[in-house]
Amino acid sequence: MPRKRLKLEMVDEDGDKITLVVEGNITREKILQLADLMELYSGHPDRSSTIENKLVRLARALERRFPSGDFSSREALEAYVEEYGEEIPLSTVSTYLARLTERGFLERVRGPGYIRYRLARSAEAQG
Repeated sequence: MPRKRLKLEMVDEDGDKITLVVEGNITREKILQLADLMELYSGHPDRSSTIENKLVRLARALERRFPSGDFSSREALEAYVEEYGEEIPLSTVSTYLARLTERGFLERVRGPGYIRYRLARSAEAQG
């Protein structure tokens, strides 16, 4: 089974670039810690200028809004907009949900005519 990999990149106003790569067991907690680190580095806690940062923000909104329930891509979009007051296309949210599923952050449930997501059960929670 291939190792899971998460890469975050950010460029600040001065053109300085920071790249963080995490390989291995990627948990929700690690993703949120990396997002916090990126925000601290940027000096702008509410700014989201990179795609990866929006993906992490979506993950954070999902964790806050749906800690134990399932949700659709449209509900994920609503959670993001309510949390950050920023519109993003539904197709972008769907792409981010697919990436979060591939990385083990979400579980996807397919049914006839629908796809639902839920937060993945972490190894720590299972025992």
